Amino acid sequence: MDILSSKAGSGNLFRKPEMNWGILGTARIAEQVIPAIKSTKHNHVVAVSSRDLTRARQFADSMQVPVAYGSYEELLADTTIHAVYIPLTNNEHKPWTIKALQAGKHVLVEKPFALDANEAQEMIGLSVEKSLVLMETFNYRYHSRTKKALEIIKKGELGKLRFLYCSFSFPLENPDDFRLVPTMGGGALYDLGCYCVDFQRLAVGREPEAVQARYHLGGSGVDLQMQVALDFGNQIFGSFDVAFNAAFQNIARVTGTGAVMTLDWPFSAKGKKVSIFTEKEQEILKVTYRPEDTFKNLIDHFYGVVIKKEIPLYPLAESVKNMAVIDAIFQSAIDNGKLIELN
Repeated sequence: MDILSSKAGSGNLFRKPEMNWGILGTARIAEQVIPAIKSTKHNHVVAVSSRDLTRARQFADSMQVPVAYGSYEELLADTTIHAVYIPLTNNEHKPWTIKALQAGKHVLVEKPFALDANEAQEMIGLSVEKSLVLMETFNYRYHSRTKKALEIIKKGELGKLRFLYCSFSFPLENPDDFRLVPTMGGGALYDLGCYCVDFQRLAVGREPEAVQARYHLGGSGVDLQMQVALDFGNQIFGSFDVAFNAAFQNIARVTGTGAVMTLDWPFSAKGKKVSIFTEKEQEILKVTYRPEDTFKNLIDHFYGVVIKKEIPLYPLAESVKNMAVIDAIFQSAIDNGKLIELN
């Protein structure tokens, strides 16, 4: 689908192309993404959709979006829409990404990208075949603090890496939440652990050689609580714990031979001030960052990749690799903590 620019006046100046967005579903996370899209230049949310027209209309009105559709298919058939955001339940990421790509739309799909690496590969294959942009909504990546933290690690300012640790948890008290439904891709690893895996892979700069995991299943059959160990080789060990049955926790720590770096609120700052704490020889340096709308940063980058043909900061291969590690973690947990080696 072409996104056309329009001439500004009689000179040779041209306005940047406008990009129209459609939203598949009325998930709560969309209430953060829609304002972020609207806040950027040249991006417009023109339609939302639901499987129920009344719900779609109510949601559209509340978010000040002009058009509401009573089915996802109707939205995908709208030729004025260039890109879609998919915040559906995890089990619907692959099928609706495929349908959106087949309809000629660029796609921004919520994390986790898919349910496994095979699904991820199929989605990416079609996006390449169709020459359409497909991107995963790991918005934490687009915070300037995250960028700086990864630079500190890669420049060796912590020394040689030794340990990485993340913890991400909160008490999930709504019994009807889809994250408690196995067939919808529920569970703490998909919802929270995907961040921990992604961060540690990016920090080390390669894939783990082996993983080991233990979990506690809730009554509905999803992992309510999980503890994971990752061996990246070369004396670098990662670990993380995630849970729906624990107090809120959101932290990341990287230990090197020369210093320790700690990030508060690494994965869900939500407009808060956040900091990098670097501890070296019993001295702590704190650098604080102003609140950022990471969704806005992500949308700006998505626009640049679609319109300006910018190189994505995170290649789609990262999404496949992340899912491959998650696949191995699930395998280990199901096998009562068996060590799983990755090729």
